[in-house]
Amino acid sequence: MQSVSPGLHTQAVRRVWLARYDSLAAAAELARQYLSQAGDDERLKLRMQLMLARLGPQSRSHAGLYETLAEQLMVQGDRAGCLVASSCALGLAALGGDVEAALAAYERLSVDIDRIEDPLEQHLALGPSLYLYQCMGQLVSYMQQACRMLRLVQQIDHSGMHLAAVANVGIAHYLAGDELQARACLERVLAANDLGGWVRFGAVAVLAELYVSAGELDRALPLLEVWSFPDQPGEVDGATLTHFRALGAEVHARLGHVAQTQAYLDLLAGVPEEARGADVRCTLAMAQALHHRSLNRGGRGAEAQALLQVIAAGDRSLPSRLWWMAAELAAEQGQHEQAYRLLTQCRQRELDRSRDMAAVRQVAAQYQLDASERAVEAAQRDLLTGLGNRERLVAVGDIWLGRGLAPTVAMLNVRRFKAINEALGRDVGDAVLQAVADRLRQACLRCDHALAGRIYADQFALVVGRGRGDAQLLQGAAADLFAAPLEVAGQSVDISAAWGVAHATAEANSMHRLMSQAEIALHEDRRSDAGWTVYGRHLVQADPRQLSLISELRRAAQRDEFVLMLQPKFRLADDAVTSFECLVRWEHPTRGMVPPADFIPFAEQTGCIKGITEWVLQRAMRLSRELRAQGLCGRIAVNVSVHDVGLGGFCDLLRTLLSQTGARAEDIWLELTEGAVMKDPATVIGRMREVRALGFEWSIDDFGTGQSSLAYLHMLPVTELKIDRSFVRGAANSGTMLTLLKAAIDLGRNLGLCTVAEGAETAEEWALLRQLRCDVAQGWYGARPMPEAALVPWLRQRAAAPAPAAPSD
Repeated sequence: MQSVSPGLHTQAVRRVWLARYDSLAAAAELARQYLSQAGDDERLKLRMQLMLARLGPQSRSHAGLYETLAEQLMVQGDRAGCLVASSCALGLAALGGDVEAALAAYERLSVDIDRIEDPLEQHLALGPSLYLYQCMGQLVSYMQQACRMLRLVQQIDHSGMHLAAVANVGIAHYLAGDELQARACLERVLAANDLGGWVRFGAVAVLAELYVSAGELDRALPLLEVWSFPDQPGEVDGATLTHFRALGAEVHARLGHVAQTQAYLDLLAGVPEEARGADVRCTLAMAQALHHRSLNRGGRGAEAQALLQVIAAGDRSLPSRLWWMAAELAAEQGQHEQAYRLLTQCRQRELDRSRDMAAVRQVAAQYQLDASERAVEAAQRDLLTGLGNRERLVAVGDIWLGRGLAPTVAMLNVRRFKAINEALGRDVGDAVLQAVADRLRQACLRCDHALAGRIYADQFALVVGRGRGDAQLLQGAAADLFAAPLEVAGQSVDISAAWGVAHATAEANSMHRLMSQAEIALHEDRRSDAGWTVYGRHLVQADPRQLSLISELRRAAQRDEFVLMLQPKFRLADDAVTSFECLVRWEHPTRGMVPPADFIPFAEQTGCIKGITEWVLQRAMRLSRELRAQGLCGRIAVNVSVHDVGLGGFCDLLRTLLSQTGARAEDIWLELTEGAVMKDPATVIGRMREVRALGFEWSIDDFGTGQSSLAYLHMLPVTELKIDRSFVRGAANSGTMLTLLKAAIDLGRNLGLCTVAEGAETAEEWALLRQLRCDVAQGWYGARPMPEAALVPWLRQRAAAPAPAAPSD
């Protein structure tokens, strides 16, 4: 086997370690496979030996092995591997060694550990420090490490690893005496179903310890009965299992269960001394002393002395109940002065833990605050260019408005970008957008207050916060912005831009209004090819009603002026209703019923679409829940805009609406047009995957009307392909259209997608779709759109009607 690149060494460790969260045995087997195939790749061999050592039972005697591996990895130039091995060696001091010296040595390595580039390898190097901080009673440091590990796990995006990190945070709360927070974290871990047995067992062990310390032995017993003797002991952590069994011995001894206590003690007798930490030695000594009491034996002195010796060693992580028992045993042995010292130390320790609890809570709260800020930052950041998105521009612009900075919004479209994509490919197209973003960043440097952002696809914006003076300066900068060609992928690309500008005025006193006006000006600039168009009332005078449409649209949802219509979809195999599509109409108080074609495009252009989409989603979810409650089909499809999907808060909106309405995510299908996806595939596909992870299903609408989509279709997280009505209408009378329709249906079926034909309005078209093996049809022949109130009666009437004759092909 040839030597592999360092990146593949990291990948090998990642695969093995992540396999551990499903099965320790499977992870070890994978490491052995890598080892057998390593050939002369010494670095891979050493890394897999390190993985095998880390996956197996841990004892103090393993420290020498880790130290040897660390030295050999350093010889191979593997700094990250060396740090992981060194960290593992130091962590074993928690099983019986100089913990203080080990922790000091670890903290000397911490600067280098922080520099490990791969988040999983850095996580591996941080893990052993938790044992050291626990033994030293440095609970704030423990929580800080646990939060760092949780932050790293968020970069790795693995559910099992994330739950294990949450369990570490719960352990930190437990050690600090914060039972409420500890239970919340650990019960969250236990509620998950997508993690391996050892992660779940770790949470069970701490919960059981928590119950015992609280005197809730009845709650601890069921856990002990289920987990003390696992079918596959190799799939749980050996040290944790030893501690758990010692706890079982203590609980049964407390309850006077002689036979059960003896069974635990016999099992623990085979555990080597070097594999017993201070907590195990103390718990075991207590169980033996209590067991002797149950048997009415003397001879508790040995156990009492063992417990007193461990307590006297100053292990600050031991539960308070052990200190109280040690004091009781000392008193029984006539060592009253020793008993008094232990009680005094225990009370002081409780005071220390109260301070620790407050400090640990503060660390956890700061982590939550930082995480929230990072989430907001990520939600307001465009992934491709690194610029802010629309939400970021609006947030900053509103702050500037509040400070009297009178911002100007200059919005631009890259001209001929579609041609660049088609001629040079999407990779070059993405590089062009990144180069445009760099030019805009440079333009921002010319103004005191300026921020660049990407709206979507090839549309960008500059927000300048010092009024018309800087805006005029910006106009000059805009003229020079693309004077020189972009250097992209080794070639020069000449581009130009259309610009639409809006100045803050008494009327345009919010960023939403300014952005809407800038988009209107941009639309006019694209039409006129002027190169720089400033918003004015003259841009909308061609249709005076548009002047009031923006404010009217914003109020329409609040006033419940929209009307929800629903059109059924039919399974062609048996004409069963499979779902409904939501269609929205606007019942304007003075203009009457306004069709969607008259207001949806304008709403998208002016940023009002978000309120309309939220209204439709909420009504659809409520209706879905009501239909389900009546035993009817509750699957409903809602059309969403690329402007909706591009919003950083779209997933949060969906979560909130689900919570408010009680609907099921899997009952709500979101329809996005093919053309919308193609405007910005990288961003849109990523956001679609986030929504899919919440349980919603995606459907590609108007398939066949977009361009260059086949290369992306297999990447889309979609379940359904809706074929545009233009293919259906002409297929019966045109051989070419029939061929295209058949090709679209076959493509969807080969990709495992449900195919839906839109606009099937005649019996002939319905029969043709059956013949072509299309899955579902939607159109007036099946049913016309109907008001929300008419849907249930229609379904009841249809269910009561005689079954139709079997369809013929």
